Amino acid sequence: MIEIKKTKEPNELLQYRMQKFASYAGMPSDVKKKVMDSLLSEQGHLCAYCMSRIDGGEGRRRATIEHRIPQAVSTEAERLDYKNMVAVCWGNRDAHSNNDKSCDAKRGSLPREQQEMKKVDVFDGRTLSDIKYSVDGTIFSDDPDVDDDLNRRLNLNCEARRLKECRRSALQALHKEINHRFPNRAVPLLLF
Repeated sequence: MIEIKKTKEPNELLQYRMQKFASYAGMPSDVKKKVMDSLLSEQGHLCAYCMSRIDGGEGRRRATIEHRIPQAVSTEAERLDYKNMVAVCWGNRDAHSNNDKSCDAKRGSLPREQQEMKKVDVFDGRTLSDIKYSVDGTIFSDDPDVDDDLNRRLNLNCEARRLKECRRSALQALHKEINHRFPNRAVPLLLF
């Protein structure tokens, strides 16, 4: 999971929000594209939750806009607030089983009263400090509220999306690169 440092909102969103009947659902596609481009830029084209590579186009890397305060429980002003938006991956949202969804697709499939994150906040790095990764790629936390956010709300160990396998591969590639750059030093594979 990544900490997101918000930048200035796109002028197009600011201008749209000032219109009398502005709504997130009614946002014009050109404004939404500017918002998405800005979110992708500030996040380095990574999903705010699972860190998969994402982009603004179609296909398997397509991104969507997620609201930190879920739309189901937020006001229109909160839905249009750029500081409430992040870019996330598709999350396998067209899967038949909710157990095969992750990120906001999983969170959005939960009953309304369970969608709010208990502790994890991608805008506050302190809430991410309790997140750990095991050598097999599992993401977890010893803090029950953080672990609940990671696994129940976001399903970040989703087998259908092979998220653990991808994290394990990334860790192994990093370990190999470090050993390549420093051949005379033993670099252990870190276990958490």
